[in-house]
Amino acid sequence: MTQDLDTALLRAFVAVVRAGSMNKAALQQAKTQPALSQQIQRLEQQLGRQLLLRSPRGIRLTAEGERLLPYAERIISLTEQLQAPPALPAKQHYCIGVVEDLVSSHLTRVLMDFAKIHAKLRLSVEVADSITLFASFERQALDVLVCMPVSTAPTPQQELLFPLCWFAAHDFIKQEASLPLVIFSQPCAWRERTLDALNRANIQWHIVFESSSLAALQAAVSAGIGVAALLAQTPPEGCYIIENLPTVPNISLAVYLQQQSRDPISEKIGHLFLQALQQ
Repeated sequence: MTQDLDTALLRAFVAVVRAGSMNKAALQQAKTQPALSQQIQRLEQQLGRQLLLRSPRGIRLTAEGERLLPYAERIISLTEQLQAPPALPAKQHYCIGVVEDLVSSHLTRVLMDFAKIHAKLRLSVEVADSITLFASFERQALDVLVCMPVSTAPTPQQELLFPLCWFAAHDFIKQEASLPLVIFSQPCAWRERTLDALNRANIQWHIVFESSSLAALQAAVSAGIGVAALLAQTPPEGCYIIENLPTVPNISLAVYLQQQSRDPISEKIGHLFLQALQQ
């Protein structure tokens, strides 16, 4: 017999994972630590498996917890969208601009889920570099823009910081003193921050592959020809995070809305994109 899962329990599970500890999550959720711990135990009992491993240093996911996490996040996202969705406005076609660096499977899923819930809306997506997208935004060809902030742009609706991680293929072997780099082509704020971090740490480097395409960079890293600093949300296939390279400064990502035509639908789309990136 199938047992329905309580979304409140899934919400508690996701909150604990995001916070990294039961105490922090309890403070953020305005609950007592025992109450939150009890919710996790109930979820584990319902599923018949352990989801979290607890230690004095915090919590970490079991293999079962890792499998559950993306499903729990998606269920919560869908639930939030279904609860009192905005009234359908007169405008029924929304254009969204996204830099390719942010295009990943879960961002695509956000749009697909949104389109299913708001079936009468038409969504179109433009993927390009920040300069091209801002030109489209200034022409009012885009309703929502998600990209790195530009100094000449208006104040974004929301702005968040995200870390970059170093990725390498599992069979990657550094065979020379100089670090082989896979990196975005100029102009790119990530490129400058990556090279500055290596130079400050006195690490020799040389570029073996560069492209303006995220998919091309991911393929190059997966092939084992070099390492790259990318968002944790866009890992190359078959790769792992390298811990012994210098930290690259966080990247700021922002959501821009057309001020004269913003409405609840535009705001919801922007919110969902940032929410997906935070996950």
